[in-house]
Amino acid sequence: MHPPLAVEIIKTYPVRGAMQQLRLRDSVAFHCFRCNEGKKSKLVVLYKNSWNHILCNGCYGRLLSIFEVKAGTKPDDEKATELSEILLSLLSKSESLEAEKRFKVAENRANLLSPEALKFVSTSEHLAAALRTKKELDWSPVIIGLCKAVEIEVIERIVVPLARVTAGSITDGDMKDKDIGRMARYCANPDMKPPELGTFGHFLQTALNSETRRITSSLVGGLFRLFASWPQSSWLSTLTGFHHSLLRLTRDFRNRAAHIDSLTESDYEQCREFVLGQNGMLWQLIVATESRSR
Repeated sequence: MHPPLAVEIIKTYPVRGAMQQLRLRDSVAFHCFRCNEGKKSKLVVLYKNSWNHILCNGCYGRLLSIFEVKAGTKPDDEKATELSEILLSLLSKSESLEAEKRFKVAENRANLLSPEALKFVSTSEHLAAALRTKKELDWSPVIIGLCKAVEIEVIERIVVPLARVTAGSITDGDMKDKDIGRMARYCANPDMKPPELGTFGHFLQTALNSETRRITSSLVGGLFRLFASWPQSSWLSTLTGFHHSLLRLTRDFRNRAAHIDSLTESDYEQCREFVLGQNGMLWQLIVATESRSR
C-alpha cells in the first residue's frame, strides 16, 4: 500500500474483509468507487488495499454490515435471512418499485411470482446491473436475494398449503421428531415464523426417504396428499428432482454467499441461470405446484 505523496496516514484501523479504514492528517477529496459520489474526509477506506478503490464511510458501513454477518457464527439459514434484509435496504422504495417494473418487462413470467419473491429477484437484478461496473465487489448479497426468492415461493406454495392440509391433525410425536419437528410445530401453529430453506430441505429429504413416516406421520402423509393434488408434482416427490435442486442451491450458492469468501459475477450468473433460466428452479416449482383445473 503506497499512498499518494500528499497523503499522511496518522492511524490505520484493523482490516475488515477486503476493507481497511485509514485516518489521514488532512481531509482529501475523492470519488467513492462504489457510489460514484464526490467526497471529502479525513477518514477513507481502501478496498483490496488499492488507492484506486476508495470507499466513502457510508458505503463502508453498508459493506461492513454484510461482512459482519458473513463472518459471524450463526447458522447459514439465519445468516441468509439477515443478508436478505440488508439487500432490500440497499434500495429506496421508489428504486424498488422501478426495479420490479424493469424485471416484469424483461421476464414475462414475473407475474407468476409472489410479491415478496418478486421484490427479492428484481432487487438482485437491479443491483447486479450496478455491480457489473464494480466487479471487484462481493456479489454475495445479490446471490442471497435469488435464493431468498426460492425460499419465499417454497413457503407460499408448499409450506403454507401443508399447514392447511394438516390443520388439527399434527401429533405430539411429529412435533418431537428431530427430523420433522420444526416443520410440524409450524403447521400446528402457522402464526409462528415459517421454517427456513435448510429446515424445509431436511424435512423433504426425511419425507422422501422414510416409508414408515408416510404411514405413521400425519405431517408426512399430508405432504404426499398435497403432492397428489398437483397434476405435475412428480418433480417434487423424487430425490433427484426438487430435493436435488434444493441441495445444489444451498450448497453451491446460498451457503457460500453466507460465508466469509467473496463471490463473483460468474457465481451470480450461474445462480441466476439455475434459478431464473429457461428451465430455472423457480419456474419448475411454480409449474409443479399448480392445482388441477376446475
